[in-house]
Amino acid sequence: MTRKMLILAVGLFLTLAVHAKKAQPDAALYDRYVRLFHTVDPDSSEVFYGLSAQLQQFHLRRGQLEEYYNIRRIEIRYEADRAEYLKAIKKANTILADMKGDKEAEKYSDIIYCSLGTTYIRQGNHEMAIRYFREALKYVTPADSTRFVHAYAGLAHAYITHHPEKAWQLNERLGELIKMDSTYLKVYLAHKVQICFYRDDKENFLKAVKEYEALIKNPASPQYKYGENTIGIMENAMTDRHNEVLRTMDTLSSDVSRIDTRMRIYEKMGRQDLALKEAYRRMEIQDSFNNDLINENLNELNEALGITKLQEKAAKERELWMTVVIVLLVIAIALLVSRYFIRRRYQKQVMRQNEQLAIALDEAKESERMKANFVQHVSHEMRTPLNIINGYTQIIADPKYDLPQEDRETMLQAIEQNTAAMTATINDLLEISHETSKERYPRTNQIVVNDFCRSSMAYAEQKNNGRLKLGFHSSLPDDFTILSNHDGIERILRQLLKNALKFTEKGKVELSVYESTDGTSVHFAVTDTGVGIPEEYHTQVFEQFYKVDSFKQGLGVGLPMSRKVAIRLGGTLNIDKDYHGGTRMILTIPKGT
Repeated sequence: MTRKMLILAVGLFLTLAVHAKKAQPDAALYDRYVRLFHTVDPDSSEVFYGLSAQLQQFHLRRGQLEEYYNIRRIEIRYEADRAEYLKAIKKANTILADMKGDKEAEKYSDIIYCSLGTTYIRQGNHEMAIRYFREALKYVTPADSTRFVHAYAGLAHAYITHHPEKAWQLNERLGELIKMDSTYLKVYLAHKVQICFYRDDKENFLKAVKEYEALIKNPASPQYKYGENTIGIMENAMTDRHNEVLRTMDTLSSDVSRIDTRMRIYEKMGRQDLALKEAYRRMEIQDSFNNDLINENLNELNEALGITKLQEKAAKERELWMTVVIVLLVIAIALLVSRYFIRRRYQKQVMRQNEQLAIALDEAKESERMKANFVQHVSHEMRTPLNIINGYTQIIADPKYDLPQEDRETMLQAIEQNTAAMTATINDLLEISHETSKERYPRTNQIVVNDFCRSSMAYAEQKNNGRLKLGFHSSLPDDFTILSNHDGIERILRQLLKNALKFTEKGKVELSVYESTDGTSVHFAVTDTGVGIPEEYHTQVFEQFYKVDSFKQGLGVGLPMSRKVAIRLGGTLNIDKDYHGGTRMILTIPKGT
């Protein structure tokens, strides 16, 4: 009911903005708005979208783009209210794709990006929510008062459950922006209460609750009660009224974000058994969403494979997706088995179970996070080139477009580049599958180091195509050899050289090889003059799927896989902290006997 009232309030605000123009037409318009915002029954979608289409046409005829995209935002919210998160995300991405290239429409991209952020919060993916709220802020300034505050409030909300300290900073900045605007003052105070709860700051929590209740009672305040139910349950938990918490907990919505709230409240009460139950529930919802997302991507991929050049790769890609599904199923089965044994131990050891349940809860969260990151990264890397290929293919194939040869060649080049990007993503997935199944790298190859390095540089030159200056330096004699695994070292060096070329716009890439001071190993150093990796990310870049720049093409698996192979070869792979002209990666391999 609270969400519905909030939507109604926004809708009425839009209506009043138009109302000053003409009295008679606006009476009918007002009626359509009221009917639209009351149509939240899942069985009333035909009525809802009929009213939405009428309002869209009304605003488009008058050139009112902001009002038009607010109606589209309400459509996204409608699907999310029905827990159709994938439909909501697809609708938002379709709208953004339609806006692309239209400078007037792109001015209002923040409206759709904010809707994406809100949808991902409700679906439980706070990282993606933060990403899209930050993207929304690129399209607005403090001068765009309401839209800027809306995006900023969403960003603060996305941080509350997982990073309350960061949420506190953003919310205080929000408080400065809104000043005494009672509409968003209510949002600011609701956020403040929830942040204090997640920080376990009882004193400031109770103060914030009093401020919020005072605003609610103020007759001049807007009547929607943003967060009131959640705040009431949190207050009962903070003041140890546990029976009241258990009695009212079911009144929270079924969004994944509210499941996170339930988990935190149960942890506050010391009820790890109930918290773990909510974690299972969260995992089931996330698994269902991820399965839908995988199936959706498979369907889109099958459609895109109608292009002749991609048809030849269809069999391998189906095998790849089957591998992905099997890996996910194995992980899911392993989680279910482990939870079964945890539950049995809980029944036998009730007095000691709290500590064990807390550990199991952390493991479940981490496993769910890794699975979600995997699916989201793969989806993002496949969806973007697919959209471009589909769009340009339709334009080229449509006889009503009389395209100049230059434009046609540009589009064909874009199709070829994005096909290559999809192929690279698929190859990365095959690398994951290959490395996951391979346990050993036998060190049985006599490798002539200088010849080996020259071969690797020849590979780099093919990728470079004359763009950057490449160099190879060795302090070893040409007959110097080591006993190791040829394929393993080649895999690592090629990955490091690919990364150096990828992140270097101009300058040079060099490969150097030299013996360690104690004479037991050989160092391979790949140096570039690119963007570099800030020192605070030197550890994180070796984690699966982590990327410093989330918009850069790639899955974020190259460095983690390379380090694993280096360790299996008895060596190491590290970043040179003393080099500041770009990035220098140092691979150390034992000489062998």
